[in-house]
Amino acid sequence: MKRNKIFNLLVMMLMATAVTTFTACSDKGDDDQKQYDDLDYFQKAICNIDDAGRLVSYKVGTVLYENEPQHLYVGVENIEEAAKIFATWMSPEVKLADINANVREASVQFSDKQGQSQGTIYFRAGTDPIVAEVTPGTGMQLKYIDRITFLLNSAWPHNSGGDDMGIHTNLNGDDDLGINGEPDNTWGR
Repeated sequence: MKRNKIFNLLVMMLMATAVTTFTACSDKGDDDQKQYDDLDYFQKAICNIDDAGRLVSYKVGTVLYENEPQHLYVGVENIEEAAKIFATWMSPEVKLADINANVREASVQFSDKQGQSQGTIYFRAGTDPIVAEVTPGTGMQLKYIDRITFLLNSAWPHNSGGDDMGIHTNLNGDDDLGINGEPDNTWGR
């Protein structure tokens, strides 16, 4: 009888250990779940997308060239302002290195809620009048955006002071004219 009680006690202890172990494993899985999908957060910070997944409008930036409808331009005063704006497009779970006025390049790894990689997005300093550019890495499934260029406010097309906001379209079919009617004006590209 004493042997049977010891056996039952051992069985109960093993069952208690097993239940505790299985419970601990399932709780750990819930803790690993992220709250945000980084790519989705970034996409929604820049674009208004309808329920069918179509682009409605851009929340930030302007398309300046009809032949580049997914290239947005954002006016800024300096690289520090550009970096701060870039940081606001990131989900709260994205780890950003210190971004300051001396930043020349930053790369950000995106992941989904399960922690699976979604690719890399790059922030790189440009050459005057381009302050910086944001580009998705190869294979990143970013929709409606190929590139975001931070352009100096002083170089922005509407700063010419004219009634037409400084943007001259060429109705004669000469495709070599750029913004303000200057030949091959591509702002350092």
